This record gives sequence, C-alpha cells and structure tokens, in this order.
Amino acid sequence: MQEQLLVNPVNVFEKKLPTSRGFLGALVCEPESIHAGTIVFVPGFSGSREDFVAMLPELAKLGWHSFAIDQLGQPSSFGPTDESAFSIDLFAQDLIDIANSFPEPIHVVGHSFGGLVSSVAATKSTQSFASITLMCSGPGPMPKEKWGALPRLVEATTKYKMSTIWALKTIFEKLSGYRKFSRKVRVWRRNRWNNTNPLSIKVMATLLMHIHPVAQEFQKTLSVNRIPILVLSGAHDDIWPLSQQKEMAQTLNGTYVEIAGAGHSPAREEPLETVLALDKFLKAI
Repeated sequence: MQEQLLVNPVNVFEKKLPTSRGFLGALVCEPESIHAGTIVFVPGFSGSREDFVAMLPELAKLGWHSFAIDQLGQPSSFGPTDESAFSIDLFAQDLIDIANSFPEPIHVVGHSFGGLVSSVAATKSTQSFASITLMCSGPGPMPKEKWGALPRLVEATTKYKMSTIWALKTIFEKLSGYRKFSRKVRVWRRNRWNNTNPLSIKVMATLLMHIHPVAQEFQKTLSVNRIPILVLSGAHDDIWPLSQQKEMAQTLNGTYVEIAGAGHSPAREEPLETVLALDKFLKAI
C-alpha cells in the first residue's frame, strides 16, 4: 500500500450507505465539475474501502461522484457474530440495496472478490446498474494452484484470534518472498486485518475456492438485459490468469483493458492510469 494512502485525501469523507440489514461504511468524494454519474467501488477479500482512496479525488476532477464501501465484515462494516450473515447472495443484496438507494442506476467497480459479488448482484438485478467493471476478478473460483494458504486460513479462523493469524500470516509471507512494506504500511495493514470480522474472512476465503461459476449465470442474464461490461486487470495480475480474464470479457461481450505496471491492485498501484481507463470506458457508454 502506497504511503499516501494511509490518510484520506482532502475532500474524501466518511459516509454510511443503507442496505436492508443496516448500513455499510463508505468513503465518498463529490464531483468538482458537471455530474458525470455515480460510481461505487467494492473491495475484495481482506481489503477495504481505502484500497480505492487514491482514485476518488481524481475521479471527482472528471465529474464522478464516487463511493468506496466496506462490505459486511470489513472494518467500517464489521457486522454480527453470526456466520449466516455472510454469503455471496447477501453480499450481492447489500450492493443491490445500495444501488437502489440512488436516484439513477450506478456504475459498479468490483475488485477481485468484489467482482464476484458485483457479477452476482447484476445477475439478480441488472436494472439497478448502469455498468459493471470487474477489476482483477474472475469467472468463478480462483485456480487451485493460487489457493496458497487459504485452506489453512479458513481453519485458523475457527481456532485463533485475528491478531494471532496475522502473526502467522506475516511469517508465511516472509518465507514465501511476499513484497515488503514500510513500517507505517505494515502497521496500517495489521490494524485493518485485526479490525476485520473473522467470519467474513472465513466465508470469503471459502467462496474464493469454491464459488459457483458466476460468469456463466451473468452471461445468461446479459442475453436478456444488456449492460456495459469492462474487465480491467493489471498487466502483472497473478491471481486469475490474464487469459481467463480476457476470455471472461469475450464471454460477457465486454471490453478488456490492461493497466501497464500494475499487478492485482491497479487502484493502489497505478491509480491515475486506472482512473483514466475507467473514465474513458464509462464516458463512451
């Protein structure tokens, strides 16, 4: 995570967005020029609304009213201690509820697991959305060779505190050569992890391994109710293979864009380039 992302930029504010089962925490940035539309960003597994904070002011300059949410279980939307509150259908319904709270259909950008949620939401309620962008996401479960420690993580959430899991996770990342962060960023990432609901981690990790092929269902919906689709990936994304993401774009009759220099998190790694690609796609609709 880049250093400048540790503090919210000027003109980015806290907000609560309504769903049928309560409110989700969000960051919001209002447009500086003529209103181009509304964008809602949906973070991925173990992520949070801050993953998009570098993009929000840049989008505001281009006329976009942008919201980045925490899904249920993420730090500003911690949620209950009841595992039944966390499922792909309920995550999707939260997004539908948020979309329907606006006076116009919204553009949704779902990152990684957030892309799976966005696909399911659009399948259930296509009319709620003006477009769907799947950022570094896939058509279904992650390839098994990419699961890594996910099976052990799911088991660990039933045995250990989040702080203990973080310590074990940090050791595993060091041994596997995971990229290094500055001390400030390490502290921020640890605090975010410790303030995340372990039940959401457990359910999201399980879904990443075993979710049904959501793109197939989405494709059937799009044959009846057409909406614009963008599949946007980092050129060095290493979770869902780029070939699989390109194929998903073709399956959904969508547009495919790669962000040079980015990996699995273009919104953090190359925010300006990601903003320009998203703005170009949305304004061409």
